[in-house]
Amino acid sequence: MNCPSPGFRGSRVPGRQQPIQTETFIVKTEVKPVAENEVELAVEVPTDDVKAKFEKTLAKLARETNVPGFRKGKVPKQIILSRLGEDYVLSQTLNDFLPEWYESAVDEADIDPVSVPEIDFDAFTGKEPFAFKAKVQVRPEPTLGEYTGLEVPRESAEVTDAQVDAQLAMLQERFASLKPVEGRAAAKGDFVQIDFEGVVDGEPLEGARAEDYMLEVGHGNLIPGFEDQLEGLAATDAKTFELTFPEDYHAEELRGKPVSFTVTMKEIKEKDVPALDDEFAKEASEFETIDELRADVRQRLETARESMVERDFRAAVVQAAVDNATVNVPPAMIDRQAHALYHELEEAVGERGLEMAQYLEALDKSAEEVEADMRPRAEAEVKRGLVLAAIRDTEHVEVSDDELRARIMEDAELLQRDPNQLVLDVYASGRQNLLRDELVVAKTVDFLVEHAVAVAPKAGETGEAAGDEAAEAPGDKPGDEGGKPAAKTRRKKGAEKTDE
Repeated sequence: MNCPSPGFRGSRVPGRQQPIQTETFIVKTEVKPVAENEVELAVEVPTDDVKAKFEKTLAKLARETNVPGFRKGKVPKQIILSRLGEDYVLSQTLNDFLPEWYESAVDEADIDPVSVPEIDFDAFTGKEPFAFKAKVQVRPEPTLGEYTGLEVPRESAEVTDAQVDAQLAMLQERFASLKPVEGRAAAKGDFVQIDFEGVVDGEPLEGARAEDYMLEVGHGNLIPGFEDQLEGLAATDAKTFELTFPEDYHAEELRGKPVSFTVTMKEIKEKDVPALDDEFAKEASEFETIDELRADVRQRLETARESMVERDFRAAVVQAAVDNATVNVPPAMIDRQAHALYHELEEAVGERGLEMAQYLEALDKSAEEVEADMRPRAEAEVKRGLVLAAIRDTEHVEVSDDELRARIMEDAELLQRDPNQLVLDVYASGRQNLLRDELVVAKTVDFLVEHAVAVAPKAGETGEAAGDEAAEAPGDKPGDEGGKPAAKTRRKKGAEKTDE
């Protein structure tokens, strides 16, 4: 008989015992490999335990079943047996205790399952030894390659003058204003206000009509060729011109079709970018001079760059160790991780105020297709965890109680909580084990980084000039350390946005 395995866990957390609370007994267990990372357990439960569990189930049913003429809990076992039938009691016994017997077999065989077992047995009488087989995928043991002395490229954390200039230019753009143009026609880079209407096959095109529409000439917001036609138009000028929708246009019915546009130029404005001088520094930041502002921008870029370089180097060192190892990840572990990644995506989508159904519709994919797309990433993440765990065990990386407590104390300071109370709360909730696991992983990565050799990247391997963290204008990012923020994020009063 094949059993769907209700009540069975799919895996155990590595390095931590998670047994179901059971009475002490021994099952006879034989282990036979049936495929890579898959074994079959042949299990025999002794008669004494089978009978004891049958009687225990019968007693429980006697307590829970209402029988006319008897007080609840006082029904004789034989009455329950005749009323419910022996088959029902046997079924309940299996439902209650087969997971226990399986767990005992797993402990006896000293394996680490990562999937729900496939259980198969012939008969269960409740009066004789019970034999069953359990096929289950098991946690693989990676074969480690070289993981110390690895030569890994590490980029320079140097910040160039050009990067500083680029950040200052972004800040200038934020403080730019638009001013009306007089005495000339529209040119590339101008912001214009227009009325327009599109006609296809002699009929007005739905969605191709607007009044007082503002756009930047040459920015490429509209179909190719439209903005080119605006150059040379003066205020109040009108113009009709022909274009063709591109072959990759999002609306299939319009792809390659000719369209006639009539445009009226209503207003032309040009961007007025403030000069990089002391007055700008006073307006845009807490500083009195442009040199002070420039120095602060450089310092922030260097901090962000150093953080990015260190993060990327650590990731590259771990990846090099993983690449040198050999391990085939069981499908069950990939399935579970892909499922977890999908739920992380669901949470992220929800945090942006969207429904997952809307997100999937925009992708034109089903939930199953999205989860399937995540399998390569899931496999890579599982493999990384397996290799790090193997290195942890090989190098005996551990986290002491004092280290764990110190970490909780650090968190208490960040959370502005009473340190001793937070320690008590963490232990009371059982979160100390998760935190310890995180610290063990971090210490294992620290070990790899400490024993790696940083080398200069080869030509063409250098990453972006500045990290993503540096893309924000100074003072924009919450949690910036130091004294008062270097740059204010205000905009000049009355200034118009330049990114309409």
